[in-house]
Amino acid sequence: MASTQLLKRRIRSIGNTKQITKAMELVAAARMRRIVEAAQKSGIYADAAAAILRRLSQTPEAAQHPYFSPPDSKAKLYVIFNSDRGLAGAYNANVFNAAARAFAEDNRAGITPLVVAFGRKGARHFSRGSNIELLGAYDNIEDDPDINVFAPVLETITEGMEQAQFSSVSLIFTESISTMVQQVRTIPLLPVAPEPKSEEPAEADVKKPAEFAYELEPDGKAVLDAALRLYFESALRRARVEAAASEHAMRMISMGNANRNATDLIDVLTLELNATRQAAITQEVAEIIGGTEAVT
Repeated sequence: MASTQLLKRRIRSIGNTKQITKAMELVAAARMRRIVEAAQKSGIYADAAAAILRRLSQTPEAAQHPYFSPPDSKAKLYVIFNSDRGLAGAYNANVFNAAARAFAEDNRAGITPLVVAFGRKGARHFSRGSNIELLGAYDNIEDDPDINVFAPVLETITEGMEQAQFSSVSLIFTESISTMVQQVRTIPLLPVAPEPKSEEPAEADVKKPAEFAYELEPDGKAVLDAALRLYFESALRRARVEAAASEHAMRMISMGNANRNATDLIDVLTLELNATRQAAITQEVAEIIGGTEAVT
């Protein structure tokens, strides 16, 4: 049985750890509540920007654009969002596993995965990959960043598509479904998917209306370029904000579990300490009684 001094030191050490995990749980909860609303708004904004671009895909200017008709290339670009810090449960591991599955499919098809990583953990992980090429790494990005943060990534995408360095771009990030549920998503960013056509029942006696013609001002190219930039910025910002909300939620849950485990461990060690003390007292009483009997 361990000595009382050793048990006291262990209880004190676990108590200090418990204070740290409790503080981290409260900080993560506060940050999560602050960013959840921004995540919801960014999702609505990104969906609206994507819908506008899909409608513009029917214009003549989009027909010859590389973002709608991708170049022939044996490479794909992945923009992956991770965290700068750990202690968030399986947050980073889930993203790494999703990326590994996508990379394995690409390698079987003879396609080279190219990676741009947001987050220090992701940069370190993907820099060690043998079958991928790390094009860029960014860390210390705010939870709700300014849109100009993504300017280098937009430049990488623009140059890569125009120079046929890769044929598609995908985002990999963790979406916050609820406080307790987070899901890793892989969203294709390029090539832009055309607007789905609505299926209406054909009626012989009803004439279908003429196709709607778009009139773009000042011209189609200017509108398309502005819509594309809006599409990229909103998609990247949405991925970052969703990833931040998921990270804080998973860190809150992880630190809450650690706090409860520390409480349980302290209870077990306290019982062991009390048992050790009782055994020592019982032994001392027995020795006193034995000594008294020997004297008399």
